[in-house]
Amino acid sequence: MINDRIFTSYERRSQPYVSFGSSRKTFARTKVMKMGKEKLAIVMCFIQIAFGMNDVIITSYGQFWPWSVSETLSIIGRKQCTRECQARGSACLAVNYQTNNLQCEVLQSVPSNLTELSDNFEYEYIEMASQTSVFPSAVCDSTCDSTEGHCIKLSTGLSYCRSPKIRCPINYRYSPALDFCYIEISTSADFQTAKSHCESIGARLAVLPTMEHINYIKSERTNGFLGGLRYMVGGEWDPVSRAWKWIDGSLIFGPIDRTLCRVNTDGGVIAWENKYLLMDIDPTVTNKFLCEKVLG
Repeated sequence: MINDRIFTSYERRSQPYVSFGSSRKTFARTKVMKMGKEKLAIVMCFIQIAFGMNDVIITSYGQFWPWSVSETLSIIGRKQCTRECQARGSACLAVNYQTNNLQCEVLQSVPSNLTELSDNFEYEYIEMASQTSVFPSAVCDSTCDSTEGHCIKLSTGLSYCRSPKIRCPINYRYSPALDFCYIEISTSADFQTAKSHCESIGARLAVLPTMEHINYIKSERTNGFLGGLRYMVGGEWDPVSRAWKWIDGSLIFGPIDRTLCRVNTDGGVIAWENKYLLMDIDPTVTNKFLCEKVLG
């Protein structure tokens, strides 16, 4: 069943593949044919016997999910990227793996349908639900509790050791009530530059999903911890779904009443503003911004 022909873009979009080892220059791809469950089980059994249980199953080749990147890990292999995701438990449901520069994008959510993925030949999209095994380094053993981790059960019946919860860095501000950890970046930047900077320090442009988060930022300014009246945050207009979304893929307006904000157009990006709460701005205009450390 191993087929090394070049697949069409439709096949890449709709079929999962199995990658055998990130250290090899080439990898085999198994196309999942329209077959009965019994035949598919035989094929998967053969793959697992012949190549071992620790291979990464690529959900979609040449595509990625842009809406929920919580952190970016640099210079890392495909298998290690998947291990890092497994170690984060429910805080990582999938990864975008960039094959050219070996970057691993940790995703907190997944699309409801693979047709929502964006095309980019440099990416591989890998969902944790597609994986058939637990990598050896993550399997629960007697050291899990001693390292302050805890075991997470998979639907397969197996389990793995989730790493201890990430702590808010000492130079960040933290709200215990919201479990929200952020840092002010006082250098002005446009949206894309700000987003890239946050990711480069293991964070993301801040997501403010509730009125409590918005009011918390306001109180931080009132109490002297923030000096600006406006900060760019991680919200933008999605022309595909025609909705305002946070960069984790969740809707902005629903939990937050749009009529309380000054969002007059459908386009651009979102900034927190001391008077208007949230407002739409041009993504090319430079502003100070807030980075959020996702604690999981």
